[in-house]
Amino acid sequence: MNRILSEEFEKLLSTYGGRLEKLRGCQVLITGANGMITTYLSWFLAYIAGRYDLRLYLQCRNTARAERAFRQHLDKAYLHLVRFDFENNDIPDIHFDYILHAASPASTRAFVESPVDVISPNVIGTWHLLQHARKNGVRKFLLFSSNSIYGEGGTDKTVLTEEDYGIVDPLGERSSYIESKKLSEQMGAAFWRQYKVPVSIIRICHTYGPTFDLQRDTRIIPRVIRQILEGTDIDYYRDPDSVIQYTYIADMAAAILLVLLEGKSGEAYNAGGDEIVKMDDVLAWMAGADPGIRSALIGKEPDEGYRFGKGKGINFIRLSNQKLKGLGWGQIYSNREGFSRMVRYYLEEKDPGI
Repeated sequence: MNRILSEEFEKLLSTYGGRLEKLRGCQVLITGANGMITTYLSWFLAYIAGRYDLRLYLQCRNTARAERAFRQHLDKAYLHLVRFDFENNDIPDIHFDYILHAASPASTRAFVESPVDVISPNVIGTWHLLQHARKNGVRKFLLFSSNSIYGEGGTDKTVLTEEDYGIVDPLGERSSYIESKKLSEQMGAAFWRQYKVPVSIIRICHTYGPTFDLQRDTRIIPRVIRQILEGTDIDYYRDPDSVIQYTYIADMAAAILLVLLEGKSGEAYNAGGDEIVKMDDVLAWMAGADPGIRSALIGKEPDEGYRFGKGKGINFIRLSNQKLKGLGWGQIYSNREGFSRMVRYYLEEKDPGI
């Protein structure tokens, strides 16, 4: 195992190991287990499976990619790669103690080009999985949601709590994701109110870590990772107003597990770190993560090709994480350390693609 991962997994165990006792002897289903966050979470759960007698069922559409991501565990009795179509209610009649529903496209390109495929797992898929949980019983159903449900504008607050909301254009090109996530949240709350299915919701902020799809992800962070690995210079737009509430993936995994095991049913929890960081700083941390990095930062001023300026829905208001902290969560890794660890993972990993 990569040294960076083993260090992080042991740190998570030493910090939260007592809380994880609720997983002992349980069967856990994760939908969308090929995702950037769920891959890391599944790696961690596989790492502790023997210690806690866990059985993991990882639902993935891309079987080949799943076999590659989890190749170290494929021959283990605790891990089951499953491919079923929950959107058509093709769900195996298995009792899962915990269901984590994370399956959903999350790229702007998908929102624009295939919005029906975005809506389906968030609405139809959530409905069928909740019915399965109602029929078979669960200790907890955790619904993955997003900071995007707060919309854009409509408030003069500088920090948003779980009770706040903003404006969403229901016909906007990104709204297939936002509106379907909002409806999935309401379905989870409704199943709790009417049928007492124990559902908690986690609203995830921007997350980064060593599980990007470097071959297909065109966003700036994976692009810069590719350039560092290739030794090419990094071109970027200088923008001191581009700020994001980033969270390192190890801290996000801890947040997910705490809401799963300790969160109140029928309630939502913001999951985001304490820091608002500038993209200019992020790139400097990445380029300076190791003295052997040959890539230089080449900054240029924004021009007509720059799509992420103020007023274009890119800069988000800070989300309060006080409710999450009430469950005992605390940020282990600063963003400076997190971005450095991520880059060093890729530099040390001989086969970084998943």
